[in-house]
Amino acid sequence: MDSVPHYKRYMTVDELHQRSADMVNEYPDLVELMNLGESTKGETIDCLRIGKGKYNALIHGFPNCEEPFGGNLLDYFAEALVQDDQFREDMNYTWYIVKCSDPDGARLNEGFHLGPHTPMNFTMNYYRTPNFLTAESCFPYRFGPLDLNDPVPETRALMKVLDRVPMTFVSSLHMMKWGGITYEVPEPCEPIYPDLWDVAKKFDIFPRKRLGTMYAPGIQYAAYLSPARSWAKQFVDGNENIEPIRGCYIYEYGQQLNPDMFMMIPECCLWYDPRMWNDEPLEQTLGESILYAKRVEDEVNNFMLRVWNEALPSLKTNSVFKVMMDEWMAPIINKYTNVTNPPFSYDKKVQEKKATVSEKIGVEGREDLYRMFYLGGMIRTFNAELEAGGSEKLDGLNQEVMGNLQEYDNYLHDNYTVIGHPIRNLVGMSLGSILHSAEFAKSKQRAVVSGYQL
Repeated sequence: MDSVPHYKRYMTVDELHQRSADMVNEYPDLVELMNLGESTKGETIDCLRIGKGKYNALIHGFPNCEEPFGGNLLDYFAEALVQDDQFREDMNYTWYIVKCSDPDGARLNEGFHLGPHTPMNFTMNYYRTPNFLTAESCFPYRFGPLDLNDPVPETRALMKVLDRVPMTFVSSLHMMKWGGITYEVPEPCEPIYPDLWDVAKKFDIFPRKRLGTMYAPGIQYAAYLSPARSWAKQFVDGNENIEPIRGCYIYEYGQQLNPDMFMMIPECCLWYDPRMWNDEPLEQTLGESILYAKRVEDEVNNFMLRVWNEALPSLKTNSVFKVMMDEWMAPIINKYTNVTNPPFSYDKKVQEKKATVSEKIGVEGREDLYRMFYLGGMIRTFNAELEAGGSEKLDGLNQEVMGNLQEYDNYLHDNYTVIGHPIRNLVGMSLGSILHSAEFAKSKQRAVVSGYQL
């Protein structure tokens, strides 16, 4: 971890492809380059296979295409692996490394990868592959009324690895946008908490002060690891207005192949405010911060709904941005129960608790930042239509959205000190947490005798 480079920017898809090809040429006896198939738009999705250990691990970057640090991390990790024979032997893993599982979507965010790494530039280059087209959420799943077996090409690529060998450990390199680090896990894993905290401290990243189901500071139950199970539970409970899903999550699929598989997501963030280090209590309650966040969310949702309805007659081109926005607007219009990324609910006791400085900045700042991205997606949708001809009406709406976005950006910088985490810190901290988690995953595997699990 001490040798992680001091990156100035995030790597592009072409650079990741080229680096993998170069590595195979340089280390032909240590590295296998696997072609997992093509993306929706026909781009190769490749995978590096490194090591010949007893245990198997799959790590993939860009699980959501606007989350870029995983490319840098996996590129560095692959290089470090081939240069350290003793480490590979000690870990006893076969590593399957997919630097970019969504190349089509990642390319649409590369204007941010190259910089500047500001919230406004992120917003103006924002694209997020719709959930029903995202590799990680379209795995086959059958339970009760769910009979889902329509994986997108990117999902089939990951399935080629998962179906090949039972995975001991899996990690998807997700990013949030506001805060420190939240280690997302499917179950308590107390033995590695001190190690996870240590690598965060080593790279000057704080355990994220996040409301929700926390096992320990910075360590959270990842509810979105199991959307298909959540859908089934809602159905059994009699809910008839549930978010439509196309498949299950990679964790649910991997567990079908190896019930002892462990997953940890080092969900780091792009930006933070230094006040997030401050745990001093305020007079304000958590309920007041939660209410503030709800007001901000409702305000931007109402604005988007009004503009979207006015714009729909002018949207003739079904661009990728239009498809993205259609999915975004669906829960606002239909008000269904979200199972892929369910919102937290807070009881009266939590709401009456005095908020700390870090909690206030974390809860309120998140909404003040995230509302920008929604407008960025709308602007890219309108721009795509305007480039194809568009209309005067749409141009006027586009300018209105841009005006609101500029106001949001001004408000963000007037009320928060927005600092970007150094990419080196995100890579080093996350890599350390992955290695500790992979080591822990070994302890969960039941003994195998003559091919049968005990």
